[in-house]
Amino acid sequence: MRKVILMAATASVLFAGADIEPLVDYEVKDVQEAKIEEVKQVIPAPVPAPVVEPTPAPVVAPVVVAKKNWYVGLDALCGRFETNSGACSCLGNVVAKLGYDFNKYIGIEGRVGYGITEADHDGGGTSKIKENYGIYLKPQLPLGDTVSLFGLAGYAKAKVESNGVSPGFTGTLNEASPSFGLGLEYKINDSWSILAEGVRLLHSVEASTGTYTPTPSPAEDDINLDTYGFGVNYRF
Repeated sequence: MRKVILMAATASVLFAGADIEPLVDYEVKDVQEAKIEEVKQVIPAPVPAPVVEPTPAPVVAPVVVAKKNWYVGLDALCGRFETNSGACSCLGNVVAKLGYDFNKYIGIEGRVGYGITEADHDGGGTSKIKENYGIYLKPQLPLGDTVSLFGLAGYAKAKVESNGVSPGFTGTLNEASPSFGLGLEYKINDSWSILAEGVRLLHSVEASTGTYTPTPSPAEDDINLDTYGFGVNYRF
């Protein structure tokens, strides 16, 4: 009888053990599962900033301004014709020029002039500069960035026509001599300049035979021709 009861109890325990499940605390389980499933935030390693090389400054080639050595010009001048028998002033004369500067201290200049007005001569009648020509060395002295003093030293030829009341002062003088002058030039810009000058075209020349008809009496042997006035030059 005992064996039957023992076997029955054992069997009951065995069958009952198959259905027993452990007690579970679901709140704890949920927390644990949440921790497992939690995705850890990955903080990426800092990326070093790219090294930017400084952009080199553009190389600007210096602007080379071509020096303007050549120039042309036009002068409006008043002439004074002086002889032994008197003088004649305010003879209108227009002069065209072509020049070249070797540097800022020395240049060369050629001139061609034509008379435009006549004036009364002290010896009687009137005189007029018909034409004149000259070639000059032109020394220059800069007095700053815009002003320069210049000289003229060369050779000139001039023709002066006289119509006198007295028989001794009628005819045409056509002589050449050393010529010289002095002036002041002001630069407006790189191309244009204005100037004032005085030039002796003929210096102490003597009227040759046949210069006047008839030959002047007394002889004209100390003739001077001066011009003075203003002008403009254009450089290129």
